Amino acid sequence: MASKPGNDKELRILRAAISVFARHGYHGSSISTIAEEAGIATGTIYLYFRKKEELIIALFQRFLGDYIREAKEEVLAVHGAPARLGKLIERHLRFFEADHEVAAVFQIHLREVNPQIRDGILPVLLDYFDLIDTILIEGKEAGEIAPDIDVRLARKLIFGGLDEIVTSWVLSRHKYELMSMRDGFHQMITRAVGARWSGFRARASGGD
Repeated sequence: MASKPGNDKELRILRAAISVFARHGYHGSSISTIAEEAGIATGTIYLYFRKKEELIIALFQRFLGDYIREAKEEVLAVHGAPARLGKLIERHLRFFEADHEVAAVFQIHLREVNPQIRDGILPVLLDYFDLIDTILIEGKEAGEIAPDIDVRLARKLIFGGLDEIVTSWVLSRHKYELMSMRDGFHQMITRAVGARWSGFRARASGGD
């Protein structure tokens, strides 16, 4: 699972919301359906979330926010920009592959145009962008990445590529392992930013 279920009722509601959103879509879901999925009264949900928008924002903040904090610690513990990029790619793909429902909800609603939802999830995304920027900036300073690389553009390439890989996996009619995309994408990204490619395991294992 993307986040370990606990005994608290709020997490129970959020987990139920993920299942309902994954089956019916955000706009096709209701608070009452989520309450039924969670096995609680509809009014109980309103003690935690006043409306459905707050639910989807809370999902991003709790599930994706927890993942980013854990990923940041693990990625920055690895030595060298190429290995850090490999670890980032691995963590991202493993996170979504571990829970198809979470992947379906996040990949669909990451593009949510509702201003309230967009503004609510933005801080979480900015934390992730900051992690990618840190890898690239420190990589440039260490001479591991081409000095003329535009960090902002490279970050868009990395995040956009990961986003497309996961979205294609969610929507695919053919079952395959999301992690099967790891090495190929890592190779392309390291070359795109002017870093040396010497294989995922050779680069990433040395810093763990």
